[in-house]
Amino acid sequence: MIVCAPPRGEGVSPPTLVAMDVCGADEIYCLGGVQALAAMAFGTSEIAPVEMITGPGNPFVAEAKRQLFGEVGIDLLAGPTEILIIADSSADAEMVACDLLGQAEHGPTSPAHLVTDSAALADAVADSLQSQLSTLATREIAEQAWRRRGAIAVVDGAEAMVAYADWFAPEHLEVITNDPAWYLERLRNYGSIFLGEEATVA
Repeated sequence: MIVCAPPRGEGVSPPTLVAMDVCGADEIYCLGGVQALAAMAFGTSEIAPVEMITGPGNPFVAEAKRQLFGEVGIDLLAGPTEILIIADSSADAEMVACDLLGQAEHGPTSPAHLVTDSAALADAVADSLQSQLSTLATREIAEQAWRRRGAIAVVDGAEAMVAYADWFAPEHLEVITNDPAWYLERLRNYGSIFLGEEATVA
């Protein structure tokens, strides 16, 4: 298994390296974008060609995967990622903001929404978003996405949060509340669901 990740500072970020090791990577390369896909599909003097390419990326990576299909197998052609977080007053504002930005940094067209019944949480998340953006390595992209497609909705109660989520029908749905199971029984429209603060998308 060959794993590629773009450089962050001096090289691949240490947490990413740990994740790659835990997943059983045989080879790790500090390489990202379409050049990483080309290297894996056709091989280089150091990288052997692979049979299948998997994983997310920006629109250029998605187009490269489309063009490489047939040369190698691919998992899927993903569109812009999106997230909706349902959170109540028990949620950690910094974690919620981090997860919103973790999806927003995928591209300027990536929607990131929070729906909550807590005005205090909404304010705290908005403050944390600005604070985290100031030091985020991917700020240029994440900030564009947040300004264009980001939203914080304050609604009246749990049922209204469920209604908002089912209307939005997100690819990634996080539920960070006192009782995530209550929401699981009622939510219908989502691609994947992540229950509790220990199961965030990022």
